Amino acid sequence: MPRRSRPASRPPPRQTRPSTAPSPQLNAKPSTSQKSSEKTRKANEVIPSSPDLSSEDDSEEQDEDLEGESQSSRSEDDAENDMDDADAPRAVQWVDDEWEDMPGPSKPRKEIQDDLSALSMGSLRTAQRALVQAETISDSEDESDDEQVEATFETMASKERSDYERPKAAPRSSKHAPMEMTSKRPVTRRRTVVEVKTVQPRDPRFIPLSGELSEDKYRHNYAFLTQTHKNELQILRENLKRARKLLVSSPKHLRSERESEIEKLELAVKRAESAVNKDRREEVERLALNRLKKEEKEKQGQGKGSWWMKEADKKKLLTRARYDALAQSGGERAVKKAIEKKQKKIGQKEKKSRPFGKRSAPSEGVGRPNKRPRIG
Repeated sequence: MPRRSRPASRPPPRQTRPSTAPSPQLNAKPSTSQKSSEKTRKANEVIPSSPDLSSEDDSEEQDEDLEGESQSSRSEDDAENDMDDADAPRAVQWVDDEWEDMPGPSKPRKEIQDDLSALSMGSLRTAQRALVQAETISDSEDESDDEQVEATFETMASKERSDYERPKAAPRSSKHAPMEMTSKRPVTRRRTVVEVKTVQPRDPRFIPLSGELSEDKYRHNYAFLTQTHKNELQILRENLKRARKLLVSSPKHLRSERESEIEKLELAVKRAESAVNKDRREEVERLALNRLKKEEKEKQGQGKGSWWMKEADKKKLLTRARYDALAQSGGERAVKKAIEKKQKKIGQKEKKSRPFGKRSAPSEGVGRPNKRPRIG
């Protein structure tokens, strides 16, 4: 905004006013204010006083002369002060460039508001749309400029990457020779000076704090599981028997549901039977091993040396113990049935692993043409 002029009645400051007078120089020309003051002084001295036309005109002229003389004397004093103290600090009022360039209001605020209120809503809406369109155009131009700059940088970077050539590896004496690598590579700053043994998360049953597994203590603490498995198997068999009876007399719309229930019970019975058989087999094997350990301990007491059983001997001992237990519970017939079942299982494995011979044209009336002959 424009600066306001200083009133004539207010005396100028000594140090804080802005300095506009030039620095004193030799052979400097007098300023215009000094010339005007000298002219007025000479005119007052040379020109005689004219007759009084009117008292009011004389008083006004005298006042104007006094004001002009005071202003000229004040400007002379300012120039003298500036010339006396040329190195004194000067303070200048700062004005923003935007404020200097901004023109003053051409119309009062009230007139502008009246003009805007006189406009119709359609014209205001049109002006608003034009402003929004201009903003979008400027934003799109800025975005397009940014995209162009990014595309330029990408092309430059890709060109640099394409121009870069990797150093060729040294040729080997033969294709079986090891590849040579340079040793002029910087060592990483991140290195392990003192290796700290970190504890990895593991099963708490196998960490060193748990100690060694004692099968006797484990069996003593969980002895109730054997009886629990037997009771569960008995309950499941009773439920399966009851479900089969209900399936016979069940209506048609419930038959599919009860059949699926019977299938689930059969699977549960098989799982319970396998758990009971496993408990029985482990108990038989444990008793057989304890009996052998007791015998060996008695022999060592009589003077025999230490002895360790081989895995093959251990397997034979456990198989004989299982068949003896089966003979005590089911007799020789049960043992024979178990042996036949085992032999059949082994035969099926051998049959699957047996290779097939090459297919040949069958002779007329001999054999079936669609069956492949076996070898051995």
